[in-house]
Amino acid sequence: MELINKPLTEKQKKFSEIYCTYKGVLSNQECAVEAGYAKDSAYARATELLNPKICPHVVKYIHEIEEDVKTKYEISKDSHMAELWRIREEAKNKNQTLVRLRAEELRGKLMGYYVDKKQTLNVNKSLNDLSEEELEKRMNDIRSQYSHFIEVKKNDVDKRLEEYQTEKKESRNGKK
Repeated sequence: MELINKPLTEKQKKFSEIYCTYKGVLSNQECAVEAGYAKDSAYARATELLNPKICPHVVKYIHEIEEDVKTKYEISKDSHMAELWRIREEAKNKNQTLVRLRAEELRGKLMGYYVDKKQTLNVNKSLNDLSEEELEKRMNDIRSQYSHFIEVKKNDVDKRLEEYQTEKKESRNGKK
């Protein structure tokens, strides 16, 4: 008989069930102790039981339990809608208006009748975050604020360029 098809002992079944139930709450060693393994060897037993090369039949059983749990608690649009309907009806029977309203609102959102729209205002936006219109407005504000620095007459620019080129020629001639 292949090891993977070997029947589990009661301790192995109990360990697997405790492991799946308290996964993340109890350590593997604590699960082994709870299942009835000796405290001195519980760490080694837990390591062996969770090793697919040593105990593939236990690992297989643990995966089966986990799949059953996933199936049991799986959520789909239909099951979610049914649960919200059940909550709504229960709230209606208990005259809990706010709970009933909330369940109905969530059913509407699930069906797409409501759309949550959130807008975040960030005053300290970087230039990369701005839209094209915001960039143009910002550019125009800067132009108007610093216009006295920016506005240079064309003749002044031409004159400065000519002076620069003359200085450059003279420095070349002086070096020769």
